[in-house]
Amino acid sequence: MRAETDVRVDEGDSRHSVAVLGAVRDDIRQTLRVAWIDPSIEAVAAASPVFFTAAWSAIRPNVGRSFLRLSRALRSLAAESVRASMDPPDLRKSLERRVSQEEIRRLGEAARAGQASAAKVLIVVTALLRAARREPTAGTGQEEPSLRRGIPDWQRWMSIEQEAERSRPVLERAARRLGSPEAPGALRLFARWPEALAPLWKGMEPNLQSDAWTASSTKLRRTVRAGLASLPHPIDLQWPALYERGLTDADRRRLAELVASHERASPSHTLAAAFAWLSFGAPEVGLES
Repeated sequence: MRAETDVRVDEGDSRHSVAVLGAVRDDIRQTLRVAWIDPSIEAVAAASPVFFTAAWSAIRPNVGRSFLRLSRALRSLAAESVRASMDPPDLRKSLERRVSQEEIRRLGEAARAGQASAAKVLIVVTALLRAARREPTAGTGQEEPSLRRGIPDWQRWMSIEQEAERSRPVLERAARRLGSPEAPGALRLFARWPEALAPLWKGMEPNLQSDAWTASSTKLRRTVRAGLASLPHPIDLQWPALYERGLTDADRRRLAELVASHERASPSHTLAAAFAWLSFGAPEVGLES
């Protein structure tokens, strides 16, 4: 499912170096420590490479200690909400007789990666929306030590996306039910195993219209918006320079609508990741995630 907002690629974007955009994508993977680019971030890159490159340059210095603290708070909030009001299935146990032990291990890694990444994506997409709306984030001005970079070895196999034919209807339904332009990245990680994705979605779907899901999504949105103030560096783009490269204010408004469609769904994606994580035994995420 694609976003309804039609953001054209402007002339300046069409001249933007493919090599530069590829380097930015790789830097995002290395900085966020994930093996893939989340669809919500990729949508912005595809819509306006010029904006995307500038926005990531402003966001990237903030991926430090305060960023991880906010990420942990968001994923803890999501997990606590799911534990308190929902009933995730024990998929690890139910799948033991249907898939190999190696696949069980990888399913656990997929759940771990989804839980680690969803909150980071929520922060980045929220920051992208503020940037597109020309709502600057001031920054605390406090320097923070550099963090470890690089994609963890246990995630390497996730960089090649595989989707079984039987998984496609589930992902499309998930996107529709969540009101999202794309299915959550945390669900897409399971797309190569329809025998795992189908029961996961079956257990998750009844919760989507519950008061608990709505309240938790609202709380996550409020938490991440307030948490941006804890980041050390300002996020404020040099718009005259972007306009000189061909981006117009009309483009910016259309882009903001596109990013908003992803931002609205991001809290639910974070809850979906927590639900999947708990469904596979809540494997340890790690201190540096």
